[in-house]
Amino acid sequence: IISIFSGAVVFLTLFFLYEARLERQNAQPIIAPSLFTNRIFTVSVLITMITSMGLFGIVLFLPLYAQGVLGISATNSGLLLSPMMLSLVFSSIISGQLVSRFGKYKWIAFVGMAITIAGSLLLLRLNVNSVYTDLIIAMIVFGLGLGFSMSLYTVIVQNALPTRIGEATSGLIFFRSIGATVAVAAMGSILTSTYVTAFHNAIPAQVKAVVPANMLSVFDNPNILLSPGIQQQLLARLAAFGPQGKALFAQLMEAVKIGLTSGIHNVFLLSTVLMCIGFVAIFFLKEIPLRGGQNRAASSQAREDAAATSSSVAITH
Repeated sequence: IISIFSGAVVFLTLFFLYEARLERQNAQPIIAPSLFTNRIFTVSVLITMITSMGLFGIVLFLPLYAQGVLGISATNSGLLLSPMMLSLVFSSIISGQLVSRFGKYKWIAFVGMAITIAGSLLLLRLNVNSVYTDLIIAMIVFGLGLGFSMSLYTVIVQNALPTRIGEATSGLIFFRSIGATVAVAAMGSILTSTYVTAFHNAIPAQVKAVVPANMLSVFDNPNILLSPGIQQQLLARLAAFGPQGKALFAQLMEAVKIGLTSGIHNVFLLSTVLMCIGFVAIFFLKEIPLRGGQNRAASSQAREDAAATSSSVAITH
């Protein structure tokens, strides 16, 4: 994980050095480093990256939890994201209306991030005994917070850089994508490393005494929870232990669920920490008066951003 983040920092640094050179030569860089001399743009990019990392860390692993731990079908686990997307679109529209009405955005950013953190905390409470309703409620709250946050920063940077709207908007979207990419790699590593340790710790001592280590290692991949065919094969192999084979299989599968839940819990924990960092970053977000045309366009921009965010999440999933 450390190497992933270190590599990202190194390559981003090299990228910006190259872009700065192009800008000095008036060679039209992809992202002009001079944009970051604007404090509002810099803070907005930071918050957007953090929010994106938290979002994709949760969206990618929630269906795995729903299928593997709660036993929900593949079809229903895909539909699981619908409540979050609907609440995200709804709160995005509300966010745009509030910006248009009051001409202020910082307090809306605080409210949105606070709701998102509340949703993350609800997700942290999920365990092997949770039910479908617990998951839906957490996702609706999380989506409401994201809706306030995801669409707002586009309006903020466009208002801060009126003569460079195209550059500012594309830069924000670029770093949102970077955040999502890093999150997928880092949180996937966290899930894998946590799962293996938690799984082996959850195996009862009497099972370890009977089942050889090479057979236990077959269960080191939590994806077996998603494949009934593989489960049947493992059950057949454990049948070699006689009448207790079925009981051994049940205990091992329970350990797999515990391990997967622990891994996903750590992913959600990291997402929550990132959201808290984003909340603190909002204190450094400078608020300036919104331009008149921007006020009228805020609601429309929010709806467009919400639709784009929903589409990108659906495609990624």
